[in-house]
Amino acid sequence: MADKKQKVVYWGAAPLDIGEYLSAHVDFKTVDQDVTIIEVLSGSYRDAVFLLGVGATVWNQPEMFAKLPANLILYDLRCILSPEIQRMADLKNAHPLDFTDRDRLVHVVHYDFFPGRWSYKLPFESLRVASTFQGDVLEEGQVGITLRGNFGADWTTIATWQQMTWSYGDWYETLYPECQFSKDVDVQFLVRVVSIKSGALLSTHHLDASHFQDGITFYVGKEDAYIMVSVTARGEGDVTLGWQHVNRTRETYGHLFAGGEMIKEPQALSQGVATYFEAGDLKPPLIVYFSGFHGAETFEGNYMMRIFKSPYLLVTDNRLEGGASYFGSDGLEEQIAAAIRNTLKRLGFGPHDIIFTGLSMGTTAALYYGAQLLPRAIVVGKPLPDWGTVALTGRLLRPTGFPTALDMLLIHQGNTDSTAVAGLNEHFWKKFRKADFSRTILGIAYMKQDDYQPDAFPKIYRQLSEQNGRVQLLHKGWIGRHNDDTNSVVAWFVRTIRLTLKNEFNRPEAMN
Repeated sequence: MADKKQKVVYWGAAPLDIGEYLSAHVDFKTVDQDVTIIEVLSGSYRDAVFLLGVGATVWNQPEMFAKLPANLILYDLRCILSPEIQRMADLKNAHPLDFTDRDRLVHVVHYDFFPGRWSYKLPFESLRVASTFQGDVLEEGQVGITLRGNFGADWTTIATWQQMTWSYGDWYETLYPECQFSKDVDVQFLVRVVSIKSGALLSTHHLDASHFQDGITFYVGKEDAYIMVSVTARGEGDVTLGWQHVNRTRETYGHLFAGGEMIKEPQALSQGVATYFEAGDLKPPLIVYFSGFHGAETFEGNYMMRIFKSPYLLVTDNRLEGGASYFGSDGLEEQIAAAIRNTLKRLGFGPHDIIFTGLSMGTTAALYYGAQLLPRAIVVGKPLPDWGTVALTGRLLRPTGFPTALDMLLIHQGNTDSTAVAGLNEHFWKKFRKADFSRTILGIAYMKQDDYQPDAFPKIYRQLSEQNGRVQLLHKGWIGRHNDDTNSVVAWFVRTIRLTLKNEFNRPEAMN
């Protein structure tokens, strides 16, 4: 099997002889030898990894350094950076490294800065409880399954994921488990790595409870392999299992993307939200984009946000099958808000130098956190403020339903009754009602017959009319259900962000 190649560019006065030691998946180039400065600063090298050595021209050219990609810069720790360049390097998350240690440099380039992302959720429906387990099995939708009983004094397999994930050879993977258990139970996860070619067992790895938060990182081996996961337990009590996540690891250089960071919800099966910051041109505003529902564990909207050239922060909710509306405990929600405030502070921007954006599920977060942080603008498409209502009306309005909404009721309210529906709806509105949007522009694109929540826009409009004396509201509706005209909604969404950049932040180039 082949792997996608990663462009790696070395830029320095002295030669860096590592090309022959890099793996076949690396396309290694040297500036002024294999590629010109103009070429490496073009869009075709936007996702390349840059190795900056002593004497590189870019160290004396701040405007040139500003064009290098964020999160993909490694520089020789012997380089002397001016204060201006140092600030940009910090914002671009550039990493100093000892270029004289060839083995370490080759290791980091290969294992930590691979292109794209490699991540996988083990499907909840593929979880199989061991036939030998004699206790009770309590299933809560696709939030979690609880095994209650006596597991015995010795380690016993209690569950296995029937569907496997896989990896190319010569990579490190990390298993992040979602698991909770009572105090009288011990739990271990077992990871078995099996050769795709021969079916032979290559290695076995154990993850005990003390490392559940950090996960277990393991080397796949030299050949392509399947990854099989099971759980063992001993003692008596409860074990609750949720979704299990297997990601190709970047060690300390990021989660999912180089530069990505995790925000954990330890009270809820160690589930999490993740953020990714791209410094852009370092000029206001910061654009925050909340991903919509997504089955793949990734950061949605990266290429779309790039076109604005402004700094941006991607936020993705990796809980459940495709997200849990960015709600959670007070601790989790404060961590999300703090990540946004801290990014503004790093950039040196003011509290209103920010635009909140999102589509579908992402609109919930953009409006919810926007109501608390009061950005200069909130731009959303296909708003969904009431996930309780989405869950309640799903079987009536949508033939295929949307079971994740029911899982949201369970994860946030612990029930699916009418009280839970009202409680989940109110979780949004209690923040939204308190907001002073007098300094915030709201742009909302919506579907007039939205089959997730038909009254979403009218309800927002009515609430804004009642609570604010003056609100700048841009809105446009299309005939159709939630997913009937996504292209038109996204086009309006992008155009409205461009207009906001031009008119509110004096960025006329945003219209190009």
